[in-house]
Amino acid sequence: MHTIHSLLTAIEHHPVVASLPFSTLLTFLRCAHRLKDDILQPQPHSISVLCAPEVLPPSITCFLAAFLDISIDDIAILWSVVSDIVWSLPTPEEADALEEDAFRRYGHPHGISSVLKKEEQHAVIAFTLADGAHPAWSVHLKCRLCHTNYHNNYSVQAGMRTYYPGVPPFVQVGEHQFVQRELVMQWMDLMQVAVSATNCAHLYDIAQARRLSSHDVDWQFGTTLTTEQVWDAFTILALLEDAHSRNARLVVSHDGHQQDCFSAAMHARTERIIVFGQDELPHACDGCMRIFTSPDGTMSRTEVVVTDGVTVCRPCCAIPYCKNPLASNRHRFCLLDPTHHARELICAVDGCERLVTTDGTTTSKSCDNPLHSKMETIHLDGLHSSKSRGQCQKLARLDDALATQPPVDRPDSYDGVEWFECHAHTDSVRVVQTVKASTGVLDLASSSSRSTGNGAEPAKIKAVFRRHRTNNEQLVVRPCGIINGRSTMYHHEAISNVLVWYPTMCWQLLLMRII
Repeated sequence: MHTIHSLLTAIEHHPVVASLPFSTLLTFLRCAHRLKDDILQPQPHSISVLCAPEVLPPSITCFLAAFLDISIDDIAILWSVVSDIVWSLPTPEEADALEEDAFRRYGHPHGISSVLKKEEQHAVIAFTLADGAHPAWSVHLKCRLCHTNYHNNYSVQAGMRTYYPGVPPFVQVGEHQFVQRELVMQWMDLMQVAVSATNCAHLYDIAQARRLSSHDVDWQFGTTLTTEQVWDAFTILALLEDAHSRNARLVVSHDGHQQDCFSAAMHARTERIIVFGQDELPHACDGCMRIFTSPDGTMSRTEVVVTDGVTVCRPCCAIPYCKNPLASNRHRFCLLDPTHHARELICAVDGCERLVTTDGTTTSKSCDNPLHSKMETIHLDGLHSSKSRGQCQKLARLDDALATQPPVDRPDSYDGVEWFECHAHTDSVRVVQTVKASTGVLDLASSSSRSTGNGAEPAKIKAVFRRHRTNNEQLVVRPCGIINGRSTMYHHEAISNVLVWYPTMCWQLLLMRII
């Protein structure tokens, strides 16, 4: 076995070798070992493959001399000194196996894991606040033992994404897109003054156009920012800051669409804020509590609250009492209940159970009944009227300041139930009432929502071509102004609905006071 002492002793007899940099010696050992088969190939058959030959082939000598920038004579001297070491080195595969075994046997007890062997890099775009969009490279590693992928912001294992502790300087919003933390915080500030995510993207692209250089244009990915990336950055940074404040790790699903990965984490955060995230809730002050002495001498207290509804409505499933969220704001029925989702393919006219018609590209909301089709036509004509176009334009301008034309069809801008008046003799149909949101009146039977008409009296038919919205947000407010609780009234505002939710809120407040 060769020792360091024997190697140093051999080098002392060759001043030229002793003056070489140590990195040159390592490179010579590595390259000569990789060329072991090439060194053996031209040797006479009498030379044993177990021992290093005394002389290198001319081609190998010329290659090493050119690569290391030393003379051919120095290569021969260097080979005479280290040839036996080169011949005894393990192959790369053997070296990897030895290292893995060493980490497994001696490193794991001390918390030292195996070296990450698989390394991949790909081109990305980094959106910065001060310098615009820049081309960059992102490197991620993979552990061959546990099959964990380590990315810039998070690690992925078994379909779950675990973010690293703290808040990163760049937030990954896509496979090839990163956004600087300060830029995301600026978007959050802009949204406080009614600037939409679409307009945030437009503002950045306008500023980016002045900074774009010629070498950035040829990059693999474009520098245009999208609305979805702005929202993803907003969501991810908010969740990371929340997890950091609790000294926790953000864990989400890595499968499926990006917009769906954070839904569970957002819902959990909302529920946590409602129950434990507001320190003012369990308070008591002179403005909301009275302490008095009873006739029997005992001390008692009284707390008063006021409950009322605020008309802040949002789209919801059109099936009464269904609390499932909509997959998209353009849907009328939820996806979580298959029977509800199936109503998307049923005629929107109340009492009609026939399937809607389709021409292969678009699907209507009415069946092949001529009267029902005419009702939908009148509904669409109302959306495309001059008043509707003006309202659509206003809504579009709030969301997209650069929009020059209103949307072709914005049925989601108008919600509620429509009542139509149908004359059997004249075959005429007209809208007589549009209820923008739930009124709190429940149709107990189809006969109460439809009159067939007799003689000259027209029939009144209800149709739901538009989305339903929740009735209101019910608030419980103390006299001092502290809001104790909130609950959504989905279809009706009634005392019975408040009584269902109010005891739960009281127990939550009691739990907070005990904690």
